[in-house]
Amino acid sequence: MPVRFPSLEFFQALQQRTKQDHEVFEKLGYCDTRFGVRIGDTLYSISFEIYECVEVGLGGDPAQLDFVLAAPEALWKEMIESIRKHAGAGIDHSLNTLTHLGDVMKVQYEDSEGHDKFYRYMATIQEFFDQARHLDVIVH
Repeated sequence: MPVRFPSLEFFQALQQRTKQDHEVFEKLGYCDTRFGVRIGDTLYSISFEIYECVEVGLGGDPAQLDFVLAAPEALWKEMIESIRKHAGAGIDHSLNTLTHLGDVMKVQYEDSEGHDKFYRYMATIQEFFDQARHLDVIVH
């Protein structure tokens, strides 16, 4: 079933993928974080416990999140298209590249622990987004 990006349904579909592809997430190690994804002006909140995404939501208080990944909608769309094309983010569209080179994606956080959690769990968070390779995504 097609799912539109960006949308809450997209993140709910990714959440379901963490359960369906449990072995992949288990190999990456435990992940305990609550973070945000800001796409343009819209904030989505995502919670991971142990090896899976346990909650996704629309909105939330950024101060209650460990960190927020913030970027223009066009950049997020490019990343999702790259994931669909390459069965995972291409080197130019990985979270690591986007948050380091050119500072096109911002990692926003209230304290150093939130900043640390982004880097500690980056592989799991990247795989979370890379699970879009299994979805029929309609990028709007």
